[in-house]
Amino acid sequence: MSSRFEQVDLSAVRPISIADRESKISVSDVLDPAVLDGAGVNSQALLAVFPDILAARSLRRVAGALRTARDAGREIVWMIGAHTIKTGLSRCLGWLIDEGYITCVASTGSSVIHDLELAFFGNTSEDVARELPRGRFGMSSETADHFNAAVARADAERLGFGEAVGDYIIACGAPHAEVSLFAAAHRRGIPATVHVAFGTDITHQHPGLQPAAVGEATMRDFRIFTARAGRMFDRGVAVVFGSAVILPEVFLKAVSIQYNLGRQPTGVLAASFDMLPQYRVRENVLSRPFGGACEAHAITGHHEIMMPLLCLLLR
Repeated sequence: MSSRFEQVDLSAVRPISIADRESKISVSDVLDPAVLDGAGVNSQALLAVFPDILAARSLRRVAGALRTARDAGREIVWMIGAHTIKTGLSRCLGWLIDEGYITCVASTGSSVIHDLELAFFGNTSEDVARELPRGRFGMSSETADHFNAAVARADAERLGFGEAVGDYIIACGAPHAEVSLFAAAHRRGIPATVHVAFGTDITHQHPGLQPAAVGEATMRDFRIFTARAGRMFDRGVAVVFGSAVILPEVFLKAVSIQYNLGRQPTGVLAASFDMLPQYRVRENVLSRPFGGACEAHAITGHHEIMMPLLCLLLR
């Protein structure tokens, strides 16, 4: 039985080349973590600058918990929105992975898109207001081709979506693979999971998408992420950085499964970093999941300021 309702025919969509699209972000905008060393800042001296009160105390506590968890080999789960990549922070995330401050990173389909575009073309982030009325927004054929190729890799090899993206970028020799979050995770052997919500990503506008394969790959990633969330129950750390809706919802379900399986949390620290306080972050990451078994901190600030600052504190 088929749906009674009209469906748009995506085969009629007219793609454009990414070479004909203007982008607002280039690889030259991506922060090189080497500048953290060049800054000559002593992390302990920098910590001493902050008063031990309110958000400054929270920042101290989060940095301390990350260092403690790293040194003890505990699970440190990060959930990042695509805006962190669009603000030039992918190499900072790679540094955090290399230094052991991230043992699992979860993201969304839009993060894959920006990561692929930066890795292969050296630019990303189109002008939505300009391109939308021209019928060009999200219509880059090359972006869709790379996205679909990574999906096909995940499907053929039964990989999680994020794992397949990292593997694909490295295997293809992408000219700017050094800025790729997914390539960094793949090289270090940690899971980078992708949690796709259909209809939210520009690649869903293109006729070549294989939705069943996308669904299988992102469901594998949900199972991978849930397993890592279970490890985090034992004095681990959860950080959400710039995802207001999708990843807090994914996190809540992963935690629910762990409770259902009989696991109880001990000594968890959860932290959020975002430009505005977010309802689902507060409820689904900081409040509901762990109750009295969790220390929770919400720190408000721009991503492109807070993440380099956090990295400086962790050096």
